[in-house]
Amino acid sequence: MSQSDVSVLIPFSNEDKDKIEYLRQCPTVQVSEVIFNNIEEEETLLDYVERLKKLVADYNINIILPTIDLSTFVHAAIARDFPHIPGPSVESCYLAFHKAYTRQYLDPSENPTPYDVVDMDSPTMLEDAQRALEKVGLPAFVKPAAAFDTFGVAKVENYNDMKRALQNLRTMRDEHPNFKSSPSAAFFKDYFKQYLDVEKYPLALRDVVIVEPYLVAVALIGADGYVMDKEIVQWTITDELRFDHGQEAKFMTIISPTSEPEDVQKRMWDVYNGIMTRMVQFGFNHGFTNIEVFRMKDGQLRLCEVNARGSRQLQGCYRESYKNANQDYVCLTAGRGIKYVAPPETGRWAIAYIVKFDKLERPGNLMDFDQIEKLKSDPDLLFTLTAGPDDDVINFTGSAGCHFCWLWTYGDSREAMISKLVDVLKLVVKKPERLTYPVYYGM
Repeated sequence: MSQSDVSVLIPFSNEDKDKIEYLRQCPTVQVSEVIFNNIEEEETLLDYVERLKKLVADYNINIILPTIDLSTFVHAAIARDFPHIPGPSVESCYLAFHKAYTRQYLDPSENPTPYDVVDMDSPTMLEDAQRALEKVGLPAFVKPAAAFDTFGVAKVENYNDMKRALQNLRTMRDEHPNFKSSPSAAFFKDYFKQYLDVEKYPLALRDVVIVEPYLVAVALIGADGYVMDKEIVQWTITDELRFDHGQEAKFMTIISPTSEPEDVQKRMWDVYNGIMTRMVQFGFNHGFTNIEVFRMKDGQLRLCEVNARGSRQLQGCYRESYKNANQDYVCLTAGRGIKYVAPPETGRWAIAYIVKFDKLERPGNLMDFDQIEKLKSDPDLLFTLTAGPDDDVINFTGSAGCHFCWLWTYGDSREAMISKLVDVLKLVVKKPERLTYPVYYGM
C-alpha cells in the first residue's frame, strides 16, 4: 500500500455504494478500500470493538470514519490499539459525549450553567430528583446524560413532571436496552472498564439524567472545526431555526451560513477555542468537533453541547453553501500533514430539516415514499431515510418528536430555501398535523 492509499472503515453503517463513489473522489488521497460495518443486535460496545479490530487487521485499515457519537468510541479505541491509525483519545470523546462531564470539564464559561445528575437506578432517585430541582430551579430541562438525537428531552414545570420524565426514561431503557440513541450503561460497561478511568469518571457505569435550568434563549448557534496534529482549525458557524409554537426543545433545523453579526461570531470562536483547547489537553486529535451555544437575551453565550465528530446535517448543508467543505475528505487525510483552511461561502443557502413527528407509526402512513423517489432528481433538495414504508420504527420518549427522514433544501436566498422546504413537505408529508416542527413561508 503506497503512502497515499487509504483503506477506510465506517462503523455503525450499512453498505452505501454512493458513499464509496463519493469517497473515491477525494482529491488528496487514493481510497483503495471502503468497509462498512454495523453492530449486531446483541453486541455490547466492547464486543463490537473487538470484532472490528479483526477487520482492521484483515483489511489493513488505516482510517476510521466516525459518523455518529457511538462511532467516536470505536475510532478512539482502535486508534489506541493500532498506533498507525490517527484518532482521538477515548477520554476526550467521552467528555464530549457525556453531558454532565461536558459541563464539568469542557465548559470555559466564567459562570457556567448549573446542573445536577440523577441516577435512574438509585433507591433514592425521587429524593435526588427533588434536590436537583431545588438546585437548578424551575422550569428545568431533563435529558439522558448519554444520549443523542434529542432523545428523551423533557421540560419539567414541577416535581410530578420530573417524576414522570424519569419513569418514562427508565421504562424506555428497560424495554430497549440497546437502543442506539440512548444505550443503557450495560451496553457501555465493559468498554469503559477497559478503555476509560472509571474511578475518575464513575458516572460511566451508571444510567443518569442531567437536570439543568430551562434556558429561554434568543438563538442557538453552532461552530464547527477540526483538530489536525493538535492544531485547532476553525471552519464554519451555522444557525438553528427557532420554533415558538409550544415546542419544549425550541431549536431544531440547521441553517447555513449564519446570519449572526461579526461580533457574535468572534465571541463564538472564542468559546470554541476555549472548549477545543481543553479537548486537546484530554487527547483529542485528528477529528471534527461541533459545538452548540445558546445566545441569551442579555448577550451571554451559554454552552449547549459538544459533538466530537463530523455531522451529517452540516455536511448536507456544506455541499451547497461552502466551496470544498467536505468533512469526510478532511478525515481521510488525517495524519498526513494536509491542512484544510476555512472554506469560502458560495452565496447559496442550505437548511437541514429533521422530519419529526409527535408519534411514529408505519412510515408509509406518514410520508409519501413514491413522491420522495420522484423528487430525488431535484438538485435543490436531498433526502436521507433510515426506514422504508413498511419498516418497524421505535417511538422515542421525550418531547422533541421521532424521525426516520432528513431533508435538506437549497436556494439562492434564505427565503427561497425556506420556501423550497415548505413546498417539499407539502408534497411528501401525509399527516402534516403530526409534525413536531411545522414550517411555514417567511420563517
